[in-house]
Amino acid sequence: MDNNKIGKFIASLRKEKKLTQQELADKLFLTDKAISKWERGLSLPDITLLNKLAKILDVDVKDILNGEKGTTQKIDIEKELESLKLELNQKNKKKILKITFCLVILLFIIIYLIFRNLSLGYNIEKINYQHSNRYINLGVPKTSFLSKNNDRSYSFKNLRNSNILENEIKKYLKTLNYSTCNNTIYYYNSKDNFSIINYSVKNHLLYSTISYEIVDKDYCLTEKKQEYSNKLNGLSRYHTLNDKISIPIDKTFTPRISIIFSDDYDSKTKEFTAEMKVNYLTPIPNDLKHIQVKELEKSKGTYEIKNDKLYYYRTEIRLKANDIIIPEVSVFKIENGNLILLENYLSKYEENIVLK
Repeated sequence: MDNNKIGKFIASLRKEKKLTQQELADKLFLTDKAISKWERGLSLPDITLLNKLAKILDVDVKDILNGEKGTTQKIDIEKELESLKLELNQKNKKKILKITFCLVILLFIIIYLIFRNLSLGYNIEKINYQHSNRYINLGVPKTSFLSKNNDRSYSFKNLRNSNILENEIKKYLKTLNYSTCNNTIYYYNSKDNFSIINYSVKNHLLYSTISYEIVDKDYCLTEKKQEYSNKLNGLSRYHTLNDKISIPIDKTFTPRISIIFSDDYDSKTKEFTAEMKVNYLTPIPNDLKHIQVKELEKSKGTYEIKNDKLYYYRTEIRLKANDIIIPEVSVFKIENGNLILLENYLSKYEENIVLK
C-alpha cells in the first residue's frame, strides 16, 4: 500500500465533506495530529477504524486501501487487513521495547539515587603506609573502590553522595585522639602511631573522591617538640646560672646564686617536664677549698611555651628556704635560647636571673 496516496485520498475526501482535521478526529474520537499523520503519509488508520472512516467519507474500505474511488484493481481485503495488523503489531512491539528500555533506565536512576544517599558506615582497612613501609588501619567508608596511594596521600572512589561520606568519615575520626596545633585539629591513632592531618571529600557527577593525608607519629606533638627545640636551642638540656665553680676559689669570690633548670619530655604522660635547683653560695672565711651552700629551692613540674615565654608549673616543691616565697608558676622570657625570669622571687639574692 502507498501511504502517501492513501493520505492524499483521505485529505481530499475530508475536504469534499467540508470537514476540518479536528472535526474528522472528533467523529473518530482521535486527535487532529493523528489525522494529520494519515494525510501526510506518516501512518495509516488503525484497522478497527477503517469501516467507520469509510462511512464518514462515503466510500468503500477498498477505495481507502487503494487510495482512489471506483478502482478496478482487485484488492484482497483480508490480506491487506492482515498486513495492516502485522504492521500495527510491529509498531506496538517497538513502542513496548522503548517503554521497557525507558523504565529500566528510570529504575536504574532511582536505585542509583537511593544508593547515593544511603549511610552504610565505614570499614577499618589495612593499608600499606609506604612512607615508613608498614601497615596501618584506616577507616574507609563502605563500598569504596579504586584505592590509590602516593607516599603520604591515600584516595578512594565511592558512588555515594559526598555529604553522606563526610559524615561517615567524621564518625571514624571521633574514634581517634584529637590534637590541636597551628589553630587546626588533627587526628592521632595511638595504636598505629600515625596522624591524619587532612582529609577531603570531593563530589563529581557520578562518584565522590575521598582523600586522606597521613604522617608518622603524633603530628602536633612532633610540631610542638620542634617548636620548643627551636626556641630553647634544643630539648633535654640544662639552663644554668653559676653552676660551675672552680675549687679552690680565690679571695675575690663573692656570694652568688646558682641555678640549674633542666627540661625533659615524658613519653608516657606526653608532658614536657622540668626540675629546678637553686642554691646560694658563700665563701667560708680563711677556707679556699670549700664553699658554704644554702639550698633555696628544689622543685619539679611541667612547662609549656606560649609565644616567647616559658611557663614553669611546679607540681612538687621538695625543698624551700624560709626567707623566700616560691610561686606555683614562674614565667621566663625566652631570648636567643636564654631564660630571663620575670617577677623575680629570688631578687633578695640576685637582681637579674638569666639562665643560659
